[in-house]
Amino acid sequence: MISSKHSFKQLLEKKIQYLDSLITNLKREEELLSYRDADSAVKIEFKNEIIVRKLEAVDRELWEKGDKEIHTEEEIAISETVFQRLDEARNLQEKVQELLVFEMNESKKEYWEFSIKRRLKSHLVQSSGLSWTKNYC
Repeated sequence: MISSKHSFKQLLEKKIQYLDSLITNLKREEELLSYRDADSAVKIEFKNEIIVRKLEAVDRELWEKGDKEIHTEEEIAISETVFQRLDEARNLQEKVQELLVFEMNESKKEYWEFSIKRRLKSHLVQSSGLSWTKNYC
């Protein structure tokens, strides 16, 4: 957890670091999904969850500090950087989410094709193996 001794500026800088890590992971995830490597992408997604929890902890502390302090021009500039990083992360997350949904749908389609082939094969084995006209069961 983050100590409440951190200044508003330090918290914003910490948030930028976490957002940069998240953005890097999302870019890597997008790249992996473009190669259809969903397994590796999902592993990164789990790492992203940890970063998001850290971001939430920073946000809670920023919220607690709230409007108790008067913010400097430098803190306001850093806040603008935070918003830019948030927008970038949000846009990347939307792209990654679309790619993950596509991969999930492709996996479902492959599963159903396999399932249908298996059932068809089972049906053909049963229908050819239980023929009274061929004199065997």
